Amino acid sequence: MDARLRYLAVVSERPETLAQFYTTYFAMREIGRTERGDVALTDGFYNLSLLKPSRTDQEPGFSHFGVEVDDLGEVEARLRDFAPNADLRQEEGDLVHGEYRVRDPNGIVVSLSARQFHMPAAEDRLPSIHHVAMMVPKNDEVLDFYVNVFGFRETSTSKRLRSTPPPSLYARFAGDGCTALAILPTPELLTQYNYEPEGTLMKPGPNHFGFLVTDIENFLKRLPEGCLSERPDNRPMTEYRAADPDGNAIDISQHKGYEVDVDRWATA
Repeated sequence: MDARLRYLAVVSERPETLAQFYTTYFAMREIGRTERGDVALTDGFYNLSLLKPSRTDQEPGFSHFGVEVDDLGEVEARLRDFAPNADLRQEEGDLVHGEYRVRDPNGIVVSLSARQFHMPAAEDRLPSIHHVAMMVPKNDEVLDFYVNVFGFRETSTSKRLRSTPPPSLYARFAGDGCTALAILPTPELLTQYNYEPEGTLMKPGPNHFGFLVTDIENFLKRLPEGCLSERPDNRPMTEYRAADPDGNAIDISQHKGYEVDVDRWATA
């Protein structure tokens, strides 16, 4: 099955302000707007949809993500086999939504699209998004869901970390060939072990996403003052973290990069 992460949804009271930030500092371009004020941007591959709050997306911040699939019928069959209680529902299918949505074992919404989320032909350029992270319980169950339903692969980084005791304290990683999906342990679990890794954003659910950039030193100099922090050296991926005007976390990397498939790293 051919499936790739290709959509991110961020809820904001001010989509235009966020759009200006991402187009100015991350070279994203606008691909359209809705009548209600949603804005869709792209890095050449992802559809980053900045959504006004609605009945289904009330909380501001990084809301959910989406998977491009080549065969929705095969997804339905895999859900019956591996997640029989999953509820597949229709979405609007417009510029800022997929055609269907399902929830993973922790209730995180996953939008699905067989129309590439209305994206034009993919472009190979930088900056570009290569990392998506969520903070949820049931890490192994969630990893199995993305592997079995969408065909993602558990990466070598993930296998190494799960062999480190206690294994439940460490993230699981899956790759689709383009993006590193991180499944982080919850704040409750970290507190249980009296363990809070330096620089960890304690935000349950969809947590952050990350860009790959070139000439990182000059790239960072252009960012607004006060929005940047350095990532701990012991992290396997990414060097820096920034925040957009709403406080959404964005990882930034050039040299470490992201493991987007088994032993395959996206770096610049």
